[in-house]
Amino acid sequence: MASTYRPASPHRLAICVTCYFDKNRIQYLNQISDHFARLATHVEVTIVTNAIRKDELGELESAVSRKGFKYSFYTPEGLGHPFLLTWSHLFVFRNLFGNESITHFMYLEDDILVRQENIEYWMQAREQLRDCNLIPSFLRVEHKENDERWFSTDCLEKISICRAPKIAISEHRGFVNLRQPYQGIYLHDRELMFEHLSGPSSNPDFGNWSIREKAAQGLTFINVPKGFTSRNLVPYDRKRLQIDECCFIHHIPNNYANDPHSRHGKIPVDQLLKRRFSFYVLLACVPVRIKSLSTRGSV
Repeated sequence: MASTYRPASPHRLAICVTCYFDKNRIQYLNQISDHFARLATHVEVTIVTNAIRKDELGELESAVSRKGFKYSFYTPEGLGHPFLLTWSHLFVFRNLFGNESITHFMYLEDDILVRQENIEYWMQAREQLRDCNLIPSFLRVEHKENDERWFSTDCLEKISICRAPKIAISEHRGFVNLRQPYQGIYLHDRELMFEHLSGPSSNPDFGNWSIREKAAQGLTFINVPKGFTSRNLVPYDRKRLQIDECCFIHHIPNNYANDPHSRHGKIPVDQLLKRRFSFYVLLACVPVRIKSLSTRGSV
């Protein structure tokens, strides 16, 4: 489905990409960085990497250079464990936060493709959800070999829209909580970034995910409004029960969708939301007029 969001972009966007050096993965960094310059008026990128050899740094630089944005490399010292590389981006963001001209901060893994449309969606949806203390989020998607459909990377089961926490914006537009809100990325404006840097979410000990995945959770599980499972919501068409493509971010390797032994990447996105009709669920789905926030009830 086509996006309905009006164009908008950040003024100055700081991007941190965690890149554990692997020659076979440089192709992903090359692909995602092709889009960076179009994500904001001004873009500056920091590649957080374990690479220290000149030839390795040279290969990384060849993937991001001459693409219309400023870039630099940060190789942390004394990590203690290689999994903590993902958390080293916060050192960069803490330093950059003092520069008040930076309006937005985006952390992402090195194989997540973020498009201009994703950012435009986030900018408008941020204002729609601000008063509810909720955050617009993204849906990781993949392709299967010989299949043009998108598959959800992280959702392991279909979502009953009647039971899911959600908010209605208009007759046709809404936002819904996903049971598995992992997205491999977070995007914060200065207000959200201050909350993240000042609170427990910026501590590797916070949360239930694995240590590397927790680095990408941002404010997902902090100050969650009553009735919701996280602050992360994605947009959907309330009539057609389709998630809006504007929030799709491509997990480029497509490795989950094409692995028959993995539970991930198996549900087509166009089948992710469902209505499950029973007497009790029908009662729960009776439309209720609520001014702003609705965690159950009307689809």
